[in-house]
Amino acid sequence: MPTMVDSGQRRCTRCGALLSRFNAGTRCASCQDGLAARRADPAFWRDPTVRRAVAAWELGTVVKLFRKHTGLSQAGVARMVSIDQAEVSRLERGLKRIRDRRQFVQWTDALGVPEELLGLLPTADPHTPDATSRPETADTGARGYVALPEGPGQLLLPAGRSVSTTALPVLTLPAASFIGDSLRLDSRPELDAWRTMPMRALVVANRTVDGAVRQFVTDNRPSGVRGTASNPVDVPAAYELDDLTYGILWAMSGFEAALLGDDQALHASLASLTASPGSPLASDHGLTEVSTMLIGSETAARYILGHRDHLGDAPVFWTREQRGEEAATWLFFRHKYRYLERMAPLRPGGTSGRGFCVPETAVASSPAYERVLMFLAIALMESFGIRTWVTDDGGFAHTDGFALSHGRRAVIASWVRTEGASHLAVTVRPGALRTFADVTGHVSHHSATAAEQAGQRLAATAEYLGLNASWLGRRCAQVSAVGTERLARPRSRLLGLEGLEAACRFVAEQLVIVPRTRTAPTR
Repeated sequence: MPTMVDSGQRRCTRCGALLSRFNAGTRCASCQDGLAARRADPAFWRDPTVRRAVAAWELGTVVKLFRKHTGLSQAGVARMVSIDQAEVSRLERGLKRIRDRRQFVQWTDALGVPEELLGLLPTADPHTPDATSRPETADTGARGYVALPEGPGQLLLPAGRSVSTTALPVLTLPAASFIGDSLRLDSRPELDAWRTMPMRALVVANRTVDGAVRQFVTDNRPSGVRGTASNPVDVPAAYELDDLTYGILWAMSGFEAALLGDDQALHASLASLTASPGSPLASDHGLTEVSTMLIGSETAARYILGHRDHLGDAPVFWTREQRGEEAATWLFFRHKYRYLERMAPLRPGGTSGRGFCVPETAVASSPAYERVLMFLAIALMESFGIRTWVTDDGGFAHTDGFALSHGRRAVIASWVRTEGASHLAVTVRPGALRTFADVTGHVSHHSATAAEQAGQRLAATAEYLGLNASWLGRRCAQVSAVGTERLARPRSRLLGLEGLEAACRFVAEQLVIVPRTRTAPTR
């Protein structure tokens, strides 16, 4: 009998070995067995964070979570998909995105995404109106967002862990002109009426640039401008809808809706607030989680400020914020900016610092706009002369927030993830002081963002969070030049833009030219 030859010369897409003609798949038996061993548990694909990432085409997030779950390296995933490890790295850092459904399905097939999740995928990338018309924007750090149709409509902002889903009324119109740094919308009856609405709403200017639809947003009632007929509206080009402006709108709108909805009960709670150990957070009023966040935050701030004189010139701090939603309170809660002003180092260039525990899982599961908010909160600390440290060691995630004066005392004040009750205490016990000093000492010497200069630390922070530092510097400079008042004017007296403005100014100063060198962290 003659030898049967496989004339097709089909090879395994993973190892390159010749495939048998009886093998209808794309991998040899050895590679199929190895791939099965790397499949994630079914419970992994039932996790809400994973399911949201798949539905939103956030493939970099899916890969990060998959690697964390399976213990695979980037090189291991690269072998599964038959690509270079550098491509996996670019994908996880947001420098590469899969826009084509066919390619996305190929990736999810390699990772073993269940069929029921693939059945939920849209026919095109949900972030862009036309996945083939928008070029890659790896050098800008921007994301595409679904184009809002012309006319009245709404921008649906998703829920976070504490922030509820928010729907903003929007009026989208074509820009009559794009001159200098502004887009002009000519006066028309529907625009004039829209500008008199008392609630938060947006005016959106559409403009096609280089074949791609770009959208620019502004508050319908800018501060100091009363909506009147026959007046055109100028929308700053700096307000293009991307991860920066979307994150600002998402946090401000979500915070504001909750605080205004609780206005009377929240006012009563704040009036009776007592910043002392064991004090309840007035949760019996049925407040939203955002209002509870504000009360807990203000309780902790008052408690630390009450002990400010005993903390010395350059205390060090430990904070529990891990995600942009929590960190955005520094940018928008008015009392927190006043707290930073009073707690700022008394001498510039001192040794005051603040440590953050931001595990890779928190980075991987956060959308880009939330990571931008985390970055800006860290930049705000740096703008006050407070050196920041970031650790990815999840073992520190449950450490209470504290302010430490070396060798003197520690003020414990936690409100993040404390089940609605602040943890407040003061200790002078040598053992406790050594423990807190060990925490800040370890994190400062093993920071994932270690560098000598603030700008270098910000660049390293952007890299750790999967953001483009050059894009952040450029966008913050653009926004800082026109201010944020016309983008997200607060309606609640408890919210402000001082922290956001200070953070954007500082980023613009530090990252317009990104430093090329930084101290390598010891991990």
